[in-house]
Amino acid sequence: MRNIVKEIESKFSNHDDFFIEEELVDSSAIYLIGYKTLVDLTKSKLYVHQMAASTNSVKELFTNLSGQINVEAEQVIKAVLEGNLVIFSHNGEENAVVDPIVQNLRSSIAEPKNESPIYSSLDAFGEDINTNLGMIRKRLGSENLCHCSYQVGELEKRKLSMLYIKGRTPNALIEKVDHQLKQIKSDIETIDDLNKQFGQRRLSPVSHLFATELPIQAIHSLKKNRIVFFLDNCPFALVFPHLLGDMLSSVNDRNFPFILSFLLRIFRVIGAFATLILPALYVALVSVNPEVFKTDLALFVAKSREGIPLSAFLETIAMVVLVDLILEAIVRLPKSVGPAITMVGGVILGQAMVEAKLVSNLLVIVITAVVIASSAVIGMQNSLYIRLLKYPILILASIFGILGVCIGFIFTVIYLASLTSNDIPYITFQIGQKGDVK
Repeated sequence: MRNIVKEIESKFSNHDDFFIEEELVDSSAIYLIGYKTLVDLTKSKLYVHQMAASTNSVKELFTNLSGQINVEAEQVIKAVLEGNLVIFSHNGEENAVVDPIVQNLRSSIAEPKNESPIYSSLDAFGEDINTNLGMIRKRLGSENLCHCSYQVGELEKRKLSMLYIKGRTPNALIEKVDHQLKQIKSDIETIDDLNKQFGQRRLSPVSHLFATELPIQAIHSLKKNRIVFFLDNCPFALVFPHLLGDMLSSVNDRNFPFILSFLLRIFRVIGAFATLILPALYVALVSVNPEVFKTDLALFVAKSREGIPLSAFLETIAMVVLVDLILEAIVRLPKSVGPAITMVGGVILGQAMVEAKLVSNLLVIVITAVVIASSAVIGMQNSLYIRLLKYPILILASIFGILGVCIGFIFTVIYLASLTSNDIPYITFQIGQKGDVK
């Protein structure tokens, strides 16, 4: 091969879905170059051989296949990144940019089911890893987008792909993650199995990986110097490392003016704070520190709890657990049954408990606010762990009152600040290109 072909091969050496295939045409060798995730190589080979059957030379073949012949190296690289098929003669002196038979990247693409994009494309990742890679390549046609593939597992070998932008993602992070992936010996059946390979703490509810089914969110994460994983038969992009800002900021926010985007993030902060604090604050003010209320407000709260046999802590725990069970049931049940369960659990059961004097009206309002607030953060996994962290604060509030609320919140912040992913703190909001954090 001539230098230009070797230069292209060196340029794409970090792209495992890049191919250079040698084919014989009329006793002469030609080289087919492109991306497996964008070009249907089998059908493209068949098409080239069919065209070659009606030609007398390689030069005539190139002329029949394309109007772009003998282009410069930069144009060849651009053509490959755009998903075209490039053909070189054996001596490398002649080339042609051909419109290929492309991979059908939309055959298994559906709308997202767990995320609701606003002012953006409605495509979502599917279970085929090549389709997912092709969707990223189609939107981010950069030669700096590198792809490394792995075969992980012992009994069940699964394809795992790692994407990053060369020159942006810190080299130290890439090397460490590459080493961790090559050390995988056990089967990777779930996202959590992969999560444990990065040193997850046994009882930690916070994952190292942030799952998204939106291509635009995955590309945004790549541009923010992160690593994106794709696991075969997993319809999500797994962003590493998972940071606190992922539940407060979304790429969809950038479609709005800055002031609106800023307000949305403030609302999510309020939602996370309310989810952690509101139930504990109700218990603290009603049962331990009622003297904080003014007289008229204290009388109103006492009247709302008149005739209720349970303590404030027990009624709050009962309602919080019941609501979490209802939310979990709604997620698991078919869509045809989910709305009915929502009506029975959220309205009828709540009203019946109030009329039966098991819980107060004020508590129902508090729990409703908590449910709404927990849904304001981005990502189902973030909503789940925020709902889980409210229980320790609630227990401390029932013992120490407002002091317990403050202590529980401070310990929660300290715990989150202690979490790291490959030495990158969880509370980091931006990863620098040289490995520093901001």
